Amino acid sequence: MLKTKGKKSVKTVLLIALCWAIYTCSYLGKLGYNANIAQIESAYAISHSVAGMVSTFFFFAYGIGQVFSGIFCKKYNIRMVVFGSLLVSALMNLLVGISDKFTFIKYFWLINGAALSVLWPSLIRLLSETLDTKDIGRAVVAMGTTVATGTLFVYGFSALFVAFDMYQFMFYFAAALLPFIAIVWFFAYPKLVTIKAIESEKEKGQVRGEASKNLQMQGLWIAIVILVFFAIIDNLIKDGLTTWIPIILQEQYELPDFMSILLTMLLPILAILGTSVAVMLHKKIKDFVMLCAVLFFVSALCIVAVILCMPTGWIAVTIGNFGVVSCLMAGVNNVITSMVPLYWKEKINSGMIAGILNGFCYLGSTLSAYGLGLIADMGGWNLVFWLLFGLCVVAIILSVFYLALRLKKHK
Repeated sequence: MLKTKGKKSVKTVLLIALCWAIYTCSYLGKLGYNANIAQIESAYAISHSVAGMVSTFFFFAYGIGQVFSGIFCKKYNIRMVVFGSLLVSALMNLLVGISDKFTFIKYFWLINGAALSVLWPSLIRLLSETLDTKDIGRAVVAMGTTVATGTLFVYGFSALFVAFDMYQFMFYFAAALLPFIAIVWFFAYPKLVTIKAIESEKEKGQVRGEASKNLQMQGLWIAIVILVFFAIIDNLIKDGLTTWIPIILQEQYELPDFMSILLTMLLPILAILGTSVAVMLHKKIKDFVMLCAVLFFVSALCIVAVILCMPTGWIAVTIGNFGVVSCLMAGVNNVITSMVPLYWKEKINSGMIAGILNGFCYLGSTLSAYGLGLIADMGGWNLVFWLLFGLCVVAIILSVFYLALRLKKHK
């Protein structure tokens, strides 16, 4: 009996580790363009808004794909879909790396976004169906660090390649790594995955009926709607900073390309802490909406500090505040995309809610790539930061509205 439990525990750890590795490595196929956007602008002689259009194409396909994947992920073969997703992304990265015409790049990146959109709902569905309740917390922490870790890897390798004036190697590297991790997944999947016995259809209907009633009683559907808005705002800020900070540092502080990318690497390092911050705060603040509200409030203060410090040339203070905002927005992202689907797995289809919420996250990412670039072209980076501050205020106002509804319902 003890030996069986030990084997199960090892398989659980290895499964979580494999899911972590897949989603982390997917960021090398996902963010290579954003990490090298300054070099791409220079190589093709294009503006911020034109360069941002490629990321907009990606995020649009990725966001729509997330919603559809969330709805239909119960019906497809996870093993084959994840395997195919990684291979298609590898091919698109290779095509971007060798392309000498900018016109085609946005279409390659559109396909890349659609291909990678299936990963998150599939992996969350797999973990929710496979793991016991006691292992969910472990999965939340692990999967919550994937975005920051993957971003760190992308910007780290990009800084290295740019330092040697060969940014295209980032795309070649992704094209080589993703097939490797796809093959590992394909052969490891049947050895690690043992889906738990699922209750009968009658029992399942009773559980979901009970869950739906419980959700309405607790006002959690209202929370989901507000979390959708939070998802848009969070990723507009988070991915907006990740995409444009290399250029902001270059333009505002006249840093060389590789140095601005290298400093931007600090953001995902700090963002890894965002997962831990969210998990620790959740012990004190059980309500997910109010937990996000606290993180948005502190982020708003940091963005104001950036606005005040940029004219002074205090680059350390500016980067420090960027780091705090990146950390806190990563925390919000973890709450929305990991905690909510996995902790509510008994009440909602985890794959579906993960896909929907993550899809709206990438609606924010879509707006950040082209929209913030366009605003910067029109009014400068100061206007961009006032917009980000305003979005944090909107999130806080929504939280106050939600709290008022809860108090009224309680009375």
